[in-house]
Amino acid sequence: METTFAPLETERLVLRPMTMDDADDLAERRSDTTTAQYQAWRAPYSVDRARELIASMEDQPGPLPGTWYQLAVERKRDGKVLGDVALYLSGNGRTAEVGFTLHPWARGHHYATEATARLVDYAVFDMGVHRIEASTHPHNIASVRVLERIGFLAEGIRREAYWVEDEVSDDAIYGLLAREWIARREGD
Repeated sequence: METTFAPLETERLVLRPMTMDDADDLAERRSDTTTAQYQAWRAPYSVDRARELIASMEDQPGPLPGTWYQLAVERKRDGKVLGDVALYLSGNGRTAEVGFTLHPWARGHHYATEATARLVDYAVFDMGVHRIEASTHPHNIASVRVLERIGFLAEGIRREAYWVEDEVSDDAIYGLLAREWIARREGD
């Protein structure tokens, strides 16, 4: 089934639905140990697993309540995939969670900030989401900086609440309300 989700654009990026052509790239990115260190998977991440993830979203017309929806982040100037962003909608569709992952070579250029801000725009202005959340390992300083640049506020630490297989860690929780985002955008 062909997706109906229209790609989202920024000045430098296109956020588009993933296709099977992205499987090798996704597996490579998720197999990087510095990337996997603070994520919900272990490296190496197989191409078959990447294909399964992409296949699980292929029939979705876009973000749906109770599911994650992953988008490839592509650089406009050369079409290179830099990473991905994801949006999870709560069952009632009023709360969303965002996530982002970039290749190590794409970090440090504010691509994650630009892509995630665009995803927040979409969630608030197009989907009418009231609250956006994000969580990360408290030691993942780069991700914390991205969230803070966008306007997310630290809301606390859930102690020993995040499991990856048999390993547990703390989970830093961040939140952003739609009215805060709208005020921030109107101030731009």
